[in-house]
Amino acid sequence: MSVWLLCALLFSLIGQTEQNGHPVPIEEVKVDSEESYCAPSDCGAWVLKVTWRDKFAEKNESKKVGYDIEVLHTEQMTPVHSETIHVMQDKTSYYHWKWTSPIPLQCTSHSVRLRRHNEQHIGEWTPLYTHKGRDLDAATTTVYPHDQVFVVGSNITFCCIVETDKRPLSVFLTPISNRTYISEPLLFEKPSMPNIDCDVEGNPSGSTMFIGYPPDDQNLTCITRNLNSLECHWEKGRNTHLTVNRKTNYTLNGRVCEFGKCVIHAVKKQVTNCTLVARNPLGVKTLTDTADPTHRVWLRAPSEISSVAHARKVTLQWSWNEEKYASFPMICQVKLNGRIYNKTFNGEGLSSAVLINLQPFTTYTAQVQCGSYEHFYKWGDWSEITEFSTKEDIPEALDVWIHYSEQTTSVLWKPLTQQQSHGMITGYEITIGKMKKELKTQLCYNITGIEKSGQIITVSANNSAGRSPPSTIIVPSYPENEVDVGRINSSKGGLEMSWEEYPSSTCGYVVEWFPTYKKTQCAVAWEKIPKCDSGACETWKRSGIFEEGVRYTVSVYACTDDSPKLLKRSEGYAIEKKPGKVENLKGKNKGRNVELSWDEVPLEQQNGFIQSYKIVTLLSGSETAESHINTAWTEVPEVNLKLDPGFYTFRVSAITSRGEGDYATHKMNVETIDQMISATIVVCSTVTLIFMIITVLCYRKRKWLKKVFYPDIPEPKLAGKWMPKGINCTEMTEGYMKCEIQEVHGLEHPSISESLHGHDLISSNSRVVPAQHFNQNISKSPVDVSYCPLEKLTSIIENASYNLTIPEPVGVAQISDLSLEMQDAYLPIPKFVQNNFAGKVSEGYKPQTAYLTDA
Repeated sequence: MSVWLLCALLFSLIGQTEQNGHPVPIEEVKVDSEESYCAPSDCGAWVLKVTWRDKFAEKNESKKVGYDIEVLHTEQMTPVHSETIHVMQDKTSYYHWKWTSPIPLQCTSHSVRLRRHNEQHIGEWTPLYTHKGRDLDAATTTVYPHDQVFVVGSNITFCCIVETDKRPLSVFLTPISNRTYISEPLLFEKPSMPNIDCDVEGNPSGSTMFIGYPPDDQNLTCITRNLNSLECHWEKGRNTHLTVNRKTNYTLNGRVCEFGKCVIHAVKKQVTNCTLVARNPLGVKTLTDTADPTHRVWLRAPSEISSVAHARKVTLQWSWNEEKYASFPMICQVKLNGRIYNKTFNGEGLSSAVLINLQPFTTYTAQVQCGSYEHFYKWGDWSEITEFSTKEDIPEALDVWIHYSEQTTSVLWKPLTQQQSHGMITGYEITIGKMKKELKTQLCYNITGIEKSGQIITVSANNSAGRSPPSTIIVPSYPENEVDVGRINSSKGGLEMSWEEYPSSTCGYVVEWFPTYKKTQCAVAWEKIPKCDSGACETWKRSGIFEEGVRYTVSVYACTDDSPKLLKRSEGYAIEKKPGKVENLKGKNKGRNVELSWDEVPLEQQNGFIQSYKIVTLLSGSETAESHINTAWTEVPEVNLKLDPGFYTFRVSAITSRGEGDYATHKMNVETIDQMISATIVVCSTVTLIFMIITVLCYRKRKWLKKVFYPDIPEPKLAGKWMPKGINCTEMTEGYMKCEIQEVHGLEHPSISESLHGHDLISSNSRVVPAQHFNQNISKSPVDVSYCPLEKLTSIIENASYNLTIPEPVGVAQISDLSLEMQDAYLPIPKFVQNNFAGKVSEGYKPQTAYLTDA
């Protein structure tokens, strides 16, 4: 092959040189490839560079001359490019031409030939000048290009060099020489690192590409920070997606630097030019900046910042680490609690600032930054955050209000916020006339004892710095009957009130609200509305502060020079809920008419305005839909229903705007009048029959019942022979009786005489004269006459035989010889007792048993 090529070149040269007898003027032809920007020298060369010398150009300097150039794939002598160029002749007579190949020059050898022509004639072709490809000496399978960088959007044709008589198995299908095959152009539309493989008989060899962008750096700006050197900054722009040895390199005024680290020393007060060159394998970007460095001052942050705080002001102090800052005119600003303070500070080498109008007893954070005062360019860096706390000051005046609740008057005040308290509140002082009261933490005080309206009350708050200005309010008259209570309408979860303007209002209005049925001493809120001329003062609307299902009482007072004046009062719910359960459901049956009544839902459980009550009537024992009889509604807690006889279940529930509450249940039997009469007759007949049965049984068992409940009492008997004489009494004047006790003795014992003379026989409250007293009187004389009132005697001898008990045998010593034997141990009832007191016995007096024992 090489011998054939050499011969072809030689014959071509001889023929062209001798053709027509004209020598070829083009000489010193050189063909080479332009160096590529890649680390391996043979990663892929694409530009074919041709230079030559024209010996005729020296004689015709001012004429224009043309050249035809042709490029061929050497091995197959296939033309791949032809071009005609025109140049002006010059004294040097040297010319050059470049051509970019669609495939890397390493893929195969490329040959070039030229010829000169002008208007008169066309010259002869030069011999072929060849740039050798890698397909002549490649020892292994090789892919071109490899490890090369391309811009996004490139169409790249790859070639694969293989051994002779072998073919690749992948995308390389078109041969351009005996050992080289090329692919179709491949488009790369985004940054990537693709791999291209050439597989020959299962032995792949590949190439890696780097697809990216050329440099896109922008906005070069050079500034000074320390007044000694110039720092240049710029934006990187679009990402090139190239790294390592393919990344962008920078030079500033010819000095190599890294991104963001370009510095020029020795700053001068003059306009300075700065040029930045950014370069990568895909391109070059040049940026310039021109400015006086003293007009581009960007100060660093202050250091060692400190503070000296008072109640309402603070002094901030800081220092600088740069020496030239001490005489540099600057302006500074402060960021207080994250917001820029409304005043700036300036001076040469400024190092302090005083902040005023601060809140007492408040913690603040502060930062400082400064800039050039004469040629302000931009604010410098912020200092570190410093924290300080102001000292306490006297509190602000309290917001005081007075409230009536069920004849109870309370003074209330709102707690001061941190900004209002100016410190830690230690207590409150309330003054009512000449009375002063110290309070600790409570926010209301009961002043029920004050009955007169017009009393002046003052309240103050205390902290360690002192006492707040006193807040004054005048006790108004009790407003309960001054206005009617209306209904307030809710509006989007809130309450809204409007009222007519009150001409005597001097300081606006006060709106007061509290839970209607959950009253506590301090559960009152209020809001003061200042007086205005726009007419909007007579409207109040609030939302988001009310509990759901709670009724509120809202009152409007006019603020006057005297005590507050009640203008309007309403009740309502901001957000209604389903009501609670009705209570005490009961029913009354009048034939087929049923009267249902119930108690209203307790006010605390209504959760809204009761719109109506729902009454559902069901048949007994079934909860299915078929058991439903009727549904009725009423606005009052009672209803009359006319029903057929049967057993019914009634369900009653209350309804608000949010729905139906839980129902109460009542069951009852509905009967007709005939059924009621029949039931009454049956009951009465049953009771009569039972009474008759009991009567018959009692009659048949009367003896047994008498023996059980009323046994016979046997008559008492005395053993031996007795001669009772009794007591003979003669009625005297003035209600007295003359009584003579006869002898009572047995035949076997001497006679014993008794006398009642001198003995107190008066008995009161059923007192019983002891037996020993009676016995002692018996031993005095056989016959003795005693006078006593008849009523007293009657009381003492009442049932004498049974009431005269003898607890001990002391009083019967004189009758110890009397031997008494009594049958069944009973004493007989004397005749005169039976005769005189039979009436009393018949009225319920029962005899009592007295037992006598032998002494």
